[in-house]
Amino acid sequence: MARHVPLKFRDKLNEVQVVIDVARTDEGRHYDFGPEVLPGVRVVRAEADHRPIALSLWTLPADVAEICGDAAVPATEALLAIDRDQAHELLRLGVLIDLSQFTRSDSTPGVYYVLFDFVSPKQVHRVLHRIVPSLEPHGDRRLVA
Repeated sequence: MARHVPLKFRDKLNEVQVVIDVARTDEGRHYDFGPEVLPGVRVVRAEADHRPIALSLWTLPADVAEICGDAAVPATEALLAIDRDQAHELLRLGVLIDLSQFTRSDSTPGVYYVLFDFVSPKQVHRVLHRIVPSLEPHGDRRLVA
């Protein structure tokens, strides 16, 4: 059974979802580790098979604990999340996303996440290639960080 998510955190989740939805309409790029859009939340954008992808990177320990449903988890540095609707839409469009590498949040329905012990733009980029195997190689393109 999912535990109760406090209203204040639910509001933050909703605000992040709006930002993610807007980020998916922007021009695609191989990888963009964006600035904070809300306290402790960045948008990570990518493109695979010419389809935009936008994930949220959460770094505040209280937020990570809320999404994981476990107060012991904040020992990790960050959490990269994708919403179920976007993940399933991308899969339907033929973009390979390895959901087996994500954990489904029990406390925050509709969210899949990957935890980071250490987070940097380069580390997130590396993990993004692992969880989205269809992410195109960047070749000569420069990382935007």
